[in-house]
Amino acid sequence: MEERLDKYRLKRDPGQTNEPFSAERSIRSNEGSTQRGRFVIHQHAATRMHYDLRLEVGGVLESFAIPHGLSLDPKEKRLAIHTESHPLEYLHFEDVIPAGNYGAGSMIIWDTGGVRFMETSAEEGIERGKIDFVLSGFKVKGRFALIATGRRKAQSGLAGSSGFERQWLLIKKPDEHATEGLHPTTTLPASVVSGLSVHDLSRKSEIGATLLAQAQELTLVRCNTSQTSALIPMLCSTEEVPHRSRDYLYELKLDGVRILAEKSADTVRLNYRSGRTCTNNYADVARSLSHLPVKRALLDGEIVAFDTQGRPHFEGLGPRIRARRPFDVQSAESSVAVAYIVFDLLELGDVDLTGLAIEDRKKLLLQLIPQRGLVRPLDHIVERGDALYQMCQEQGLEGMIAKRLGSKYLPGPTISGHWIKIKQKEDAEFVVVGFTTQKDDSHVLGALVVASLVGERWVYRGRVGSGFSKSEATELLAHLLTLESESSLGQVEGLPPDPPVRLVEPEVVVRVRSLGLSDAGHLKGGVYLGQRADMSPAECTIAPNDEMTDAPVDDGKSPSQALEGRNRVKLSNLGKIFWQDEQITKGDLLDYYSGIAGALLPYLADRPVVLVRYPDGVAGKSFYQWRVPDGTPSWVRTIELYDEEKQKERGTGKSAFLIDDLDSLLHVVNLVCNPIHVLASRRDSRECCDFITIDFDLGERSFKEAVTLALPLKELLDELGLDGFAKTSGQRGLHVLIPLGPGVPFQSAKLLCELLGRVLVGRHPQVATMERRKEKRGDKLYVDTGQTGRSRTIVAPYSVRAFTAARVSTPLKWTELHLALNPSAFTIHSVVDRFAALGDPMAPLLESTPDLSQVLKTMAIWTNALNDRSK
Repeated sequence: MEERLDKYRLKRDPGQTNEPFSAERSIRSNEGSTQRGRFVIHQHAATRMHYDLRLEVGGVLESFAIPHGLSLDPKEKRLAIHTESHPLEYLHFEDVIPAGNYGAGSMIIWDTGGVRFMETSAEEGIERGKIDFVLSGFKVKGRFALIATGRRKAQSGLAGSSGFERQWLLIKKPDEHATEGLHPTTTLPASVVSGLSVHDLSRKSEIGATLLAQAQELTLVRCNTSQTSALIPMLCSTEEVPHRSRDYLYELKLDGVRILAEKSADTVRLNYRSGRTCTNNYADVARSLSHLPVKRALLDGEIVAFDTQGRPHFEGLGPRIRARRPFDVQSAESSVAVAYIVFDLLELGDVDLTGLAIEDRKKLLLQLIPQRGLVRPLDHIVERGDALYQMCQEQGLEGMIAKRLGSKYLPGPTISGHWIKIKQKEDAEFVVVGFTTQKDDSHVLGALVVASLVGERWVYRGRVGSGFSKSEATELLAHLLTLESESSLGQVEGLPPDPPVRLVEPEVVVRVRSLGLSDAGHLKGGVYLGQRADMSPAECTIAPNDEMTDAPVDDGKSPSQALEGRNRVKLSNLGKIFWQDEQITKGDLLDYYSGIAGALLPYLADRPVVLVRYPDGVAGKSFYQWRVPDGTPSWVRTIELYDEEKQKERGTGKSAFLIDDLDSLLHVVNLVCNPIHVLASRRDSRECCDFITIDFDLGERSFKEAVTLALPLKELLDELGLDGFAKTSGQRGLHVLIPLGPGVPFQSAKLLCELLGRVLVGRHPQVATMERRKEKRGDKLYVDTGQTGRSRTIVAPYSVRAFTAARVSTPLKWTELHLALNPSAFTIHSVVDRFAALGDPMAPLLESTPDLSQVLKTMAIWTNALNDRSK
């Protein structure tokens, strides 16, 4: 796959273009036989306006330039030029390619969605010159064919045209989506992610500024962004309201999960109402929101899945809600299409809109959000709610919401009565407090025993024994068995004694459809609809007519089996939450280190390490720990480090950890260690340094500014005959590690590092500085060469940092380093799978032995030239 991207990379300079360079890995293991995937259609205002159809095939995007755009008329054939393969990250690329670069000009995501290949695999279709496929996009749907028109040539592989001329024809096949004479590229010009036309994309900042000015004209109230994450969405009441009234606007009631979305610069955060983030579960929504033409916005809406009839379908969200690991998340994204339906705009830029009338907020919202795409606004009707309710009855929809005109946005948990829920169906959430098994087989789930919370008491609401499939019943029973506890729950009020119920911890929330509650408060005809892993048990406060909002709950995930049964390692408090927002636990952290040990341990072997410990989670206090604490097991290897300056004063040195096996690694991580720092020396050569580090200190700058210096550093190292290995810092920055080989004294290593920094800054004096004092750096990026020294440490490759979403300090290929790279992609949820797919790009660091004598001679010449130039 890397070779298939060679043509793409040869045409582009990663230090000049904002296009992606690294190859996103496909989740499928059967590369070479692609049956389905994703597609994107770009509209590209390059030298000539054209459209690019890109189909996911075997881990890259096979790309076809279509000069005149797509047609849905089967009688029309469109020329399609097979161009170079693009990386999968191009699925999400929308920007203005800077002047002077290949393909310079505006490029919007005109449409995107899923592709399914018919008759043959995609690879076989390209090979034989006929690709038969079905597109499921926001604008384009139905069956198409690409047919090669040239003569067969010698076989050349997928990276070229697979034995065919580059010219193909794109044809729409007759089906229910075909329409004579319809050209959607002209009738539907806007991007499905930003809502902008290709002509407006270059004016994105101007458009955003105009919208912000409109908001500032409506209100002078400024928002307090520090309180945004704690905001609880506005809630609905269930009082009587007329279906037709001039005092209300009426919206469809959505059957999804409530989400607050905050866009801040290029970062998007999706939160449940509790404040817990769910961005990873809906990364496609977050990517789409990042393209909105404003720097900051806070939105309220629901993420919804749809059934085959296009109706909101809560049960379909199950895989999205439950997915945790990268494979499951990507698989769920590919198989479960969703949309973020936005019904309110709360903040725009620094303006607080919650005090405005709802109709004013709606006007701004409709200008901000595209009408088609993954993110779209929720339409509404003023006065004629009766017509909307009739539609709900006819189409089997859940109901509608009446919102009082002129009303402000009043955050929960108080219910204002300005938003009123009018439901058709009686669905509600309950907590599972027990279960029964079938009489003839104790290994088969019989019924769920559910309750709701009244004050501080659990009140029995009945049994639910239908609605789940065989596989769901098996999965539920297995999970409930891990929660079984007769003593921890205590009494459930109203629980009948017969038949006997096996009690569980009240953690699992389920949605139940019923005919309501009986006079005794029990469900009538309850049917299981699915788990609500996004809701808290405390929110199940009784009945179908009560307010139901969406908030997350720990899904009960146990640590990996890789951590179980280890005799020497005593693990503790595995359920303790380290990252509160993401609900990442100590067990998750140990699970990550267990999975990445094969990559990490070589960098720790025979090197003293320094721990940073966070006993109360990453938001709490932390401290560095050099010394091995009392009570450390005897099987953990240590090394005595002598502090020469204070040896006479103290009389002793300090004993540090040596981590050279999985047990030792898990032991120190169990000490709530995060991250692990290493010295540049080894146990038997404490006076020598085998690598140096250049740290690009970004401060508040964007990651791409580090890239603009790291790539020239790579060129400089190539000129000297030195190897260099880049890695993310695990926070916002970038490190480049340069191997020296064995036997290099620290004094010489520090001199070389200093010289490299001087030459780099000397070549780029307008953007870089080595000034240590912040107040004298101005707006220049700090090139830190001070990380090399006898007691200086650097965060180890593959170590986790105490940073948002548990980011990992991740080694990169140089071909991955480009202006669009986002270090937030590398977390404990993705890096293990990345290592399995790519291996370790930094592995040669430990074996490289450069000719340093020649390097220093060349550096001396360069340094003299710099000194002469500065005189």
